[in-house]
Amino acid sequence: MLVELGRKLYQSVGCVACHAIEKGAASKVPSVPLPNLAEKTTVNHLEAFLEDPLKERPASRMPNLGLSRDEAHAIAVYLLRDQLTNPQVAQGEKARVSGVKYEYYEHNVADASIENVGRSKPKATGSIDHFTAEIPGHRENKFAVKFTGILTVLKPGKYTFFTTSDDGSRLYIDAHEVVDNDGVHPAAEKQGEVELSEGEHAIVVTYFQDAGEWSLKVEWSGPDLPRQEIPPAALHHAGERPMVPLNSSEKYTVDPMKAQLGGRMFAAMGCASCHQIKGEESIRQSKALADLNADNDTGCLGTHVARGLPNYDLNDDQRAAIKAALADKAELDKPFEPKEQVVHTMAAVNCYACHNRDGIGGPTSERAEFFKMTAEFDMGDEGKIPPPLTHVGGKLLASAMDAIIYDGKLHIRPVLATRMPMWGKQALGSLVDAFQKADSTPESDVKPPEFNAQAAQDGRTLLGVKGLGCVNCHGVLGVKSLGMPAPDLTEMHDRLKYGWYKQWMDNPPALKAGTRMPQFWAGHEPPANLTGVAGGTEDGQQAALWDYLSMGPQMMLPVGLMPGGFELVPSDGPLIHRTFMAGVGPRAILVGFPEGVHVAFDANGVKLAEAWRGKFFDAGGMWEGRGGRWNPPLGHDILPMPNGPAFAVLEHADSPWPELEMGRNDEKFRNVGGHFKGYVLDKEERPTFHYVLNETIDIQEQPVPVLKTAKANLDRKFTVSSKDPVKDLYFLAGEGKKIEQTSPGVWSVNGGKVTVTLTAKDAKLEPVVRDSNGQKQLLVPIQFTNGAVSFDEEIAW
Repeated sequence: MLVELGRKLYQSVGCVACHAIEKGAASKVPSVPLPNLAEKTTVNHLEAFLEDPLKERPASRMPNLGLSRDEAHAIAVYLLRDQLTNPQVAQGEKARVSGVKYEYYEHNVADASIENVGRSKPKATGSIDHFTAEIPGHRENKFAVKFTGILTVLKPGKYTFFTTSDDGSRLYIDAHEVVDNDGVHPAAEKQGEVELSEGEHAIVVTYFQDAGEWSLKVEWSGPDLPRQEIPPAALHHAGERPMVPLNSSEKYTVDPMKAQLGGRMFAAMGCASCHQIKGEESIRQSKALADLNADNDTGCLGTHVARGLPNYDLNDDQRAAIKAALADKAELDKPFEPKEQVVHTMAAVNCYACHNRDGIGGPTSERAEFFKMTAEFDMGDEGKIPPPLTHVGGKLLASAMDAIIYDGKLHIRPVLATRMPMWGKQALGSLVDAFQKADSTPESDVKPPEFNAQAAQDGRTLLGVKGLGCVNCHGVLGVKSLGMPAPDLTEMHDRLKYGWYKQWMDNPPALKAGTRMPQFWAGHEPPANLTGVAGGTEDGQQAALWDYLSMGPQMMLPVGLMPGGFELVPSDGPLIHRTFMAGVGPRAILVGFPEGVHVAFDANGVKLAEAWRGKFFDAGGMWEGRGGRWNPPLGHDILPMPNGPAFAVLEHADSPWPELEMGRNDEKFRNVGGHFKGYVLDKEERPTFHYVLNETIDIQEQPVPVLKTAKANLDRKFTVSSKDPVKDLYFLAGEGKKIEQTSPGVWSVNGGKVTVTLTAKDAKLEPVVRDSNGQKQLLVPIQFTNGAVSFDEEIAW
């Protein structure tokens, strides 16, 4: 089974683009030869090399295909499959394999105990490196797993084992039950103790999932062993018999005299000119290319290479190509022009095996069948064949090309089975710069217009089902499209040059014949139903889409795309959700905005508790299964507000700020920020929170998103009023280890991690920075004019 898996990977991820399709298979196109690997190496060494070739050979033409350890192992077993029938190990002991074995079961009975299910035939078996519910191919509900293995104990003594599972689990050591965490329940932890001797002990863990959430974690602690998950290094099981290189029965012994002679030959024969061994340098002097006699039949380009010269096993075509290059000796000293550099490097590392550029290259007819999709959609060659590289330097930013080629990032074709490899910079040199110089044009280098917040909003409309319908093919933020799996658009702004984007949007077939991308602005006119969006012009609408895409991971989903599960998405407008929230409390009021910044108001302590960006909230904690989970925000860039109420009346200027610990439901922390009176919605359905402090001070606070380049900030709009005179009322605008004013009305908190901007139309704000409980606090004294004051606090983080 592992051999077949390795064969499928070898033939799909890109290996066959350079190497022979199968050992011994005839090919019209020369392949990079694979030596008799079964005699040369072991599975472990080949696996390590395939997982990260650049670690061993940074300047090699062998790239990193981003293989996982399991994938590299499967391909290594496939390439060394002749070792499986090696007579030298036919009677040998089975190998020790890291990790544990598992048996996977599916069931539909009411009694979901693994002890009952485990008596039936497993649906699947395999091995995995640690105890986990993430079994390959498992379904969501009604399944069970039985793990078996050997646990290695390095020090005798008392050990504690823990299982945390949803639903049930049990743990056995040497056939004795140590942890009983059985039953249908949310994620819960149980533990047990056992005295263990040094050495190996049988371990069995059983787990079952009934419905709803599922999880499993197994930990241990013991003498000189802090609590931790049981690592793969402490677990093993019996695998198949070991695979050892063929004809390796004789134990090799180093002969010091031969080793010394070999070192001299290594230097004398010129091996050290290419290969590095510490302390060895080549003593063979090579001729300059211009001085070579290319027609010498006994030289390295000849058909009868003399003894002592390197034999590169060249075929006639290769020999002729090299001779043709050497014939024009005047050209040998000239550096490549950018276009020549691109052709030379692409040929040297065989980019042409996958990519076409200027009509040259791409998969050959005998290899084309191995370029496939990982999804069941008919996308033509766009879904199977790696993209052409004609004019790619005018399409992609130099930073994007670096990320794609060297770091394995910004890939946008997840349905392409053949993987874009990662290369070492030593192998490719200045290829990115050459692409840019060879392909860039004034049209491709056009700069985008300044970011406009309203345009970004219009761009979101255009992308959705009520606009151009881009989401019918393209996903955003990892959420799949409504139909065909075209590239996710989240990272497009980081990849593309604006000038190329404009040319593509104007007329996609002109840049790529046969593309399925439609032409939206035929005759440079907007669609009839969108004349009121983004100025109703082609340029305006294309710029609006670009502004929306420029927000990248900060984008909110366009209308029409909906994630699965219980994720709440403020799509058409603000979304208000009351719930129990981790870190905020049992009376949290969450507000999600389409602009991608969201807030949580604590109606228990009466204060704005925190803000965050990205995704809004997963309501499954209270809505799914038995509920009872207090979820945190679903997004990122979480910003806790200062620890305490927003407003307070202090006895004197240096009085401590009132305490208010988020998430606590104690009476001590209830209504510290005032008495909550509810909220009202404006015409855009954005809430204004209303609360009263000290029974006389009326406070209205409206959180409003403010779109900026690539992200949104938060504007807190306040109106504070009182019928009676109020003395020593303060607003807590910021808190941190360091606060300093950077410009009028602007303060930096904690070295610029947070920036606070305070503005007021009809009042003068005179904030002060003070020390309190080891922190700096930015306090704003509230001065009323005719019994009221309005001001804004914009927060950037």
